[in-house]
Amino acid sequence: MSTGNISLDILLDELKDSILAGNSPDESVRAIKKRFPSVADKEAKDIYALVAGAIKIVPKENVSLVLTAPAGFSLKAKTTKNTVESLLEGATKSILITGYSLSDYFKDMVDLIINKSQKGVFVKFYVNHIENQGTFDKLCRYKGRFLKIYNYPKAEDAMAALHAKVISVDGEKTLITSANLSYHGQQGNIEMGTVIDSKVMAKQVDDVFTQLVFKKVFVEV
Repeated sequence: MSTGNISLDILLDELKDSILAGNSPDESVRAIKKRFPSVADKEAKDIYALVAGAIKIVPKENVSLVLTAPAGFSLKAKTTKNTVESLLEGATKSILITGYSLSDYFKDMVDLIINKSQKGVFVKFYVNHIENQGTFDKLCRYKGRFLKIYNYPKAEDAMAALHAKVISVDGEKTLITSANLSYHGQQGNIEMGTVIDSKVMAKQVDDVFTQLVFKKVFVEV
């Protein structure tokens, strides 16, 4: 984030790089005094300590490649199927999930989602044109306090759709992928995405869909 002061921005970037590289604090203090000669030694050390402390409390974000590929394809990446199952099975607080296309192949995960909601996990399921997807009938029968279903209805533009494929759990881990909730999406096609371990990203995703509901782009079923 910019401070609005180019000289200060450059210094902060230099300090961050130096701290992350494990360099001596004295190097950073000298860099501060070089850019701001009027700063006293103690003030320079205080600035260094403040920046170093801020860097240490910034949460780390882990990003991993997630892949659906032909059998026998060799690459060090998480599989889409295993990642989806792991996220849903591991959820203890909340699940945000989108469904552009939901096939019968996903019925076991539908049962899992229903079971999670009955145990107090708050589920928000965003659906594309639910009137065309009979596979959502079972989910609709269990909607309630902990299972909310939101529909993206048909618009004037017949080609417009909820095309984002997202699963975000517990406000921490988020999968963003090209894969649908179907056999080919999970195993048959070539699909690619990332799973991101980041509270910041999870909140951003949740905020996007919350705003879309607020603006009535999605309608609660």
